[in-house]
Amino acid sequence: MADASSGVSGSSQNSSASAQQSQAANEAAEAQRAAEAAAAAAAVNATPTPALTTVEAAPVDLSVPMSALSQLNAMQVNTPALDFSSLTTLGGVPTNATYADVALSALATPTTTVEEFNAFSPAFSIDGFNAADIANTDISNVGINLGLSYTGSLDATMNARFGLDPANVTVSGSIGYSNDLSSFNLSATAGPFGSAAQPNYGATVKGSLDLGNLNAFDFSGTANFNAQGFQNGNVSLGLTRDFSENLSGYARGTVGFGRDGVSNVTGETGLNYNQGGTSLGLTGRGSVDTNTGAFTGYVGARVGIRF
Repeated sequence: MADASSGVSGSSQNSSASAQQSQAANEAAEAQRAAEAAAAAAAVNATPTPALTTVEAAPVDLSVPMSALSQLNAMQVNTPALDFSSLTTLGGVPTNATYADVALSALATPTTTVEEFNAFSPAFSIDGFNAADIANTDISNVGINLGLSYTGSLDATMNARFGLDPANVTVSGSIGYSNDLSSFNLSATAGPFGSAAQPNYGATVKGSLDLGNLNAFDFSGTANFNAQGFQNGNVSLGLTRDFSENLSGYARGTVGFGRDGVSNVTGETGLNYNQGGTSLGLTGRGSVDTNTGAFTGYVGARVGIRF
C-alpha cells in the first residue's frame, strides 16, 4: 500500500526547484539587459572617431592644342535666320563671324573717356639769356620762373620770378571765372623784393557781360603802388554791338588817375567789317591831358585781304 504523504512531498520539491530555476533565469535576463543598456550608453557618450579617406586628385590638363584653336578659328557661325538690324547701336554679331571673332569682341577692353577736372599744373623756365651768345649774357637779366596753375570751377595761377643779380623775387597771381554769358579775372603783381630792390605793387581787374540782343559790355581797372603809396591807375568801360553777321562796332572810354587825381581821359570808337577773306576797320581815338589841357587824336583805317 502506497504512502500518500510521500507523493505530496515529492510534488512540493519539484515545485520549489522549478521556482528557483525561473528566478535564476529572470536574474540572468535582467543582468543581460543591464549590460546591454550600459554598453549602449557608453556607445552614445563615446567621442566619435571620423573615418578619413585621402584622395589624390589627378592633374587636369587645361591646355588647348594649336590644332584645336586653328579649327575653332576656321569654324563659321551660321546665323541666316537672325536679324540684328535693331542691335546696330549695341554692337550686333556680324554675319559669318567666327567663334574666335565673337570671343575676342567679348574680351576687348572698352575704350573709356576721361575728362579731367580740378587739375594742378606746374611750370618751370629760365629767361633773360641769349642761347646763341651765352658768354655775353648779362646775368642781371636772367631769371628763374616757377608757376602753378589750377583748372576747375575757378581758374587760378601763381608765379614767382627769381632774379640773380641782384637777388630779387617778383610774385604774381590771378583768379578767374567764365561761362557762356560772362567772365571775370583778377590779377596782382608784387615785387621785385630784395636788398637792392624797390618793390612795386599792381592789381588789375577785368570782366565782360553778355547783355543779349547782340550787345556785350566789358570793363577793366588797374592800380599801381610803391612804398610811397598809390602812383597811378585807370578805369575803362566798353560796349560792343554786332549790327549784322559781318558788321560790328564798339565804343570805349578810359579815365586815368594819378596821385593828384584824374590825369587823362580817352575815348575810342570803331567799326569792323569781315566778309570772306576781306576785312575793313575804321578807328577814331581822342585823348585829353587834364593837367595841361593838351589834346591828341587819331583817325585810321585798316584793310586786310586774305588769299
